[in-house]
Amino acid sequence: MTSKKRSKIELSEAQLIFLKWERETPRKELTDAFNKRFGTDLSADNIKSICLRHGWKTGRTGRFEQGHKPAANARPGGPNSTSFKKGHRPKNWQPIGTERITGNGYLQRKIADTGNTVDDYVEVHRLVWEENHGPIPSGHIVIFKDGDRLNCKDIENLMLITRSEHAVINRMGLSKVSPELKEPVLQLAQVKLKRTERSGKEVPHG
Repeated sequence: MTSKKRSKIELSEAQLIFLKWERETPRKELTDAFNKRFGTDLSADNIKSICLRHGWKTGRTGRFEQGHKPAANARPGGPNSTSFKKGHRPKNWQPIGTERITGNGYLQRKIADTGNTVDDYVEVHRLVWEENHGPIPSGHIVIFKDGDRLNCKDIENLMLITRSEHAVINRMGLSKVSPELKEPVLQLAQVKLKRTERSGKEVPHG
């Protein structure tokens, strides 16, 4: 009896960037944040496998995972039970509104103070788009017309496209065309997708 081979999970560029940047977050916490951000239903094992496949290790975060048992000679109260008093803030704490540039060149803004970096920081281009046009629909991403990820506060430089359209544009090698050609390229991608759908072939997902 042969075992059924599991299909490989394919992720979009945005999803891979998210996992790479947050790779040091504990896997369960990362899985919850990933599913919340992208509306997916992946398991912690799925996320772990994807990270391992790309060589993204968690590293040491200094936090104890669920189920961790202290050493037999540990002091009552557990490790660090008196290290931080209520209201203590770590040295790298930043106030809400703080902006930072990720390792992949995206500008993020702190919008909450939960202590969970994944939830506290959001890409500024997403915020700008939603402030002007409302929530980003499922299956869509916001791209930069001039290709500059830091030029994210000018709504005129932002464009909403589907992940499938994004995949077609990348496959055609047209992702780096000049800003004035973005709209024609998008229209070309839409035509190609319609032809693919009519032919019965599988539509690419970015």
